[in-house]
Amino acid sequence: MRLRFNKNAEEIIKNSPFSIKDLPFRLDENCVLEIGMGKGKMICELAKNHPEQIFIGLEKYSTPALSAIKKINENNLENLFILIGDANKINEYFSGKCSTIWLTFSDPWPKKRHFKRRLVYREFLKLYELILDNKNGIIYFKSDNDGLYEFALEEIKEYGANLIYHTSDLHNSKFEIENHFTDYEKKFFEQKKNINFIAFNFKK
Repeated sequence: MRLRFNKNAEEIIKNSPFSIKDLPFRLDENCVLEIGMGKGKMICELAKNHPEQIFIGLEKYSTPALSAIKKINENNLENLFILIGDANKINEYFSGKCSTIWLTFSDPWPKKRHFKRRLVYREFLKLYELILDNKNGIIYFKSDNDGLYEFALEEIKEYGANLIYHTSDLHNSKFEIENHFTDYEKKFFEQKKNINFIAFNFKK
């Protein structure tokens, strides 16, 4: 699944009309944010199905993000925008509140000393709370990594967030959600690997 590093990817993305350049980007209840979108397979499908909404893909690395730019052009999408950046700077990148945040197949950082880097660590939850609509907003988490799933459940509980639903087998659950495969998810589904899923928010 690894892509060969493209030294021109960052410059190409910056020159795209679908690259977010003016920060902070103003979010509203019509916005959906995917953190760690990779090559953008899932978020492009969501954007195609919901032209009435605005979708933002945040990705740390420009090489996979370039694939998302190509998908935007191939599908003539006008409601999907890309930002190259790190999740720990969310409060610098965005103002306002969005309706939905997706955390999809994040790096599990399996070594114990790296637990603070996991995107479900409580300090990241604090950042997400700043930009998620506190009335109707929701965060969706998907991962093949069972350890990260258990860690996420622990952090959500310790943070005091509202756990709406969780399962270790999304594809056989009855939770109603419009789910589209990421590239990783497609690969694991074909290998019959379970996909962990959590829905939560910060309603007190």
